[in-house]
Amino acid sequence: MKLAAKSSQVTKYSRYVLWLVILLTAITTRFFELTNKPIHFDESINGWFVLQMGKVGFYKYDPNNYHGPLYFYILQFFEFLWGRSIATLRAVPATFGVLSVMLFSFGFLRSRLMQGTALLLVLLSPAFLFFGRSGIHEMPFVFFQMLFALGILRWGEEQDNKSLDLLLVGLFGMMTLKETFALTIASFLVGILFLGPKEWRKQLSWQKLRDAWSVGTTALVAFLLIFFVAFFTGFMRNPSGILDFVKAFLPWMKTGMGETGHNKEFLYWVKTLWVAEPLAIIGIVMAFVGLFMRDAPLRLMSAFSLTHLLLYSLIPYKTVWCILSLVWGFYFVLALFIQKVWTDRPQYKWAFVAILLAVAPLQLRSDYEAVYRVPISFQHPYVYVNSTYELKNLQELILAKLEEKPELRSQIIQIGMKEQWPWPWVLRFLSGVRYDLCGRTVQPHALVYLCDNQDRLTVEAELSERYMRIAIPMRQSKETSLVYLQKNIFDGSYHGDYELVGPEGDIK
Repeated sequence: MKLAAKSSQVTKYSRYVLWLVILLTAITTRFFELTNKPIHFDESINGWFVLQMGKVGFYKYDPNNYHGPLYFYILQFFEFLWGRSIATLRAVPATFGVLSVMLFSFGFLRSRLMQGTALLLVLLSPAFLFFGRSGIHEMPFVFFQMLFALGILRWGEEQDNKSLDLLLVGLFGMMTLKETFALTIASFLVGILFLGPKEWRKQLSWQKLRDAWSVGTTALVAFLLIFFVAFFTGFMRNPSGILDFVKAFLPWMKTGMGETGHNKEFLYWVKTLWVAEPLAIIGIVMAFVGLFMRDAPLRLMSAFSLTHLLLYSLIPYKTVWCILSLVWGFYFVLALFIQKVWTDRPQYKWAFVAILLAVAPLQLRSDYEAVYRVPISFQHPYVYVNSTYELKNLQELILAKLEEKPELRSQIIQIGMKEQWPWPWVLRFLSGVRYDLCGRTVQPHALVYLCDNQDRLTVEAELSERYMRIAIPMRQSKETSLVYLQKNIFDGSYHGDYELVGPEGDIK
């Protein structure tokens, strides 16, 4: 008996150690060198929204923005704790990235093998790593998608109040983050249809719902409804926000189907996964097989994942970060498939594992290229319309000079390009920033001018002193922009190539 008790205690401690190792690995991979890539313009826009919240007192939901309020309130809380910085912008998704890994360490489902496999796939997924370190809505949204999926899968096993709680919290999170929750719900409805009449009778009845419902579930529904209304109405200071939540689907559908500059071909997602997320490609293949399996959870997740992929593929508007909403479903399929093979076809289990291990190095290489390589490869498909390292270096140069000489903070900086982000957030603390287009107005004696190439002659005709003219690309796949730095201020600080321009004539 003593040996059995001691063995049980050792096993218990081993589980705690393993849980701690997984947690530390998740934190390290999500937070290590969190600021190693240039700020994306979407990150700066999100930061700007939070700045406006500080002025107005709440987030005013805009149906044309296609994003719900929850992310901004969480970001505002993080900024309250740690201040405004690019690290804080990215700490929110990084935190949800850690939670998305640790989610599978809890016993929501019966199969530890399924949950352990899903945990490992999510931990090492290039999409989860890259977009889990980007200050946008995607990672929190996917966390709640997976919470919702776990609720559905648990309901197939238990039909208890914990299943309902997972479903409700997942639904609340999705609805308060992105309008694309509608695609997730529609895809799960298709998955439920694939369960067939036998599973419907087994799982779906008012009696089962009544038995699973508890006082705690009622309290949770009330709590979530209160916060849903509060978030969308700006804590009742913008009552029309609730109606705007419904109205948002019209502009969202118009953007999704119209010509926006982000339109891609039907096979864009599959081609991107082939390069960046090869294990997800295996998941797609297994999902087609899973549609015809007797295993109900596998059939449901296979139908869901393929429908989700189909809907996203049919929509012309495609920004690469949405791929995060697709990969996790196929990782669920892979995890369920491994569980199925392990229990029902043990003679094939090592062959299946060998296939996954053979592909894993490609997955890890994608991780390194997209997340940790310095400089980050702009050839990687996950790096999309991102700010360049040249912009990052320029930003650091200007901020360092303002730190060195605080008296310069009152001088004018003209952001005169058509594409002005991320500068409004980067220079948020300055009062002298002007956003007049250089082709229309040239502010006199500005410390810095940022202008489009076609405005060169207009700008230089108005210069009354010497400037260092630099041509740099501000954003991936865009033409270069012109930067003018006051020579007497920045001379000796900037060490790249430049030309001197000003009233004395051009001197190289």
